[in-house]
Amino acid sequence: MNGDGLDPGPDGPPPVTGEGSVATGTPGPDASAPLSASDRAAAFTTGRVPVDRAAAFRAGTTPIPRRFAFWAIIGFAVLGIGGVIAEHVVGNSGVQTAVTTPVPTLAGTGGSDPAQQAPTGPTVPASPAAVIGLTHVSGGPATPIDLRSQSGAPWSLADVRGRTVVLTFLNAECNDICPVLGQEITQADQLLGAQRSSVEFVVVNTDPLETSLSVTPPALTQTGLDHLGNVTFLTGSLPQLASVWKNYGVTVAVSNTTRLVSHNDLIYFIAPDGRLTLRSTPFGNESPQGIYSLDPSTIHTFAVGLAAAAAGLTGKTT
Repeated sequence: MNGDGLDPGPDGPPPVTGEGSVATGTPGPDASAPLSASDRAAAFTTGRVPVDRAAAFRAGTTPIPRRFAFWAIIGFAVLGIGGVIAEHVVGNSGVQTAVTTPVPTLAGTGGSDPAQQAPTGPTVPASPAAVIGLTHVSGGPATPIDLRSQSGAPWSLADVRGRTVVLTFLNAECNDICPVLGQEITQADQLLGAQRSSVEFVVVNTDPLETSLSVTPPALTQTGLDHLGNVTFLTGSLPQLASVWKNYGVTVAVSNTTRLVSHNDLIYFIAPDGRLTLRSTPFGNESPQGIYSLDPSTIHTFAVGLAAAAAGLTGKTT
């Protein structure tokens, strides 16, 4: 018996554990099995104590508090929303934002779409030479022309040497640009004044269906050109006319169904020495009925261009 009144027994006093409890001969459910010699060697070498996985499994997992789970969900939601906002702001940096500005409607415009309104500006009048499409040609001798005038008399280009010739091409029936060009020739003749005696307006027939001679072809009578003493209308046989058309670049076509005659429009200026010097392109507005017209202002400008080109070849100005 010792000082505590306990009998130590034949083997001496019982061992004391590190926790101050008495070790019994049979370990309880929470007692740890002693380490074997090999486990102690492994622990000493690696610094790690072997884990009793069976005991850990029996102990179970530590439950997560509900309050912690709730705030964790809230935190992830806030981070997600913040990421979307940040991506929108940062991703669009440097990109110009389209801003729609209402376009004011001016008084009197009727509120029409400005995009459909053609821009307007001051009208710049074209020069008469530009209006008639005046261009210079080779300047070589003009190809001879030998036809008959409206009176049936032979006419040759050589007969008018020493005068400026304004050579045009029209249908005898005046069913082409004839009404427009007739007015332009009449006004140009008036603008020439006293110089008209040095200028000859010559009209070559372009109608292969009307080649007969007539003292009053519609190309002259319907336009009033028959009253001008320096206007001559020429016609001839179809081979003769075809030769002149070819030499001066005139293309004539006849419709197989309507029998209407069409041709390109040209004006040539032949100098007094017989040189083919200038070329012009007459034009007009054709209606669905095939009638040509042009506004009076343009007709007058064209006439000014004709007169100036003709007078320039005579060495004089209008």
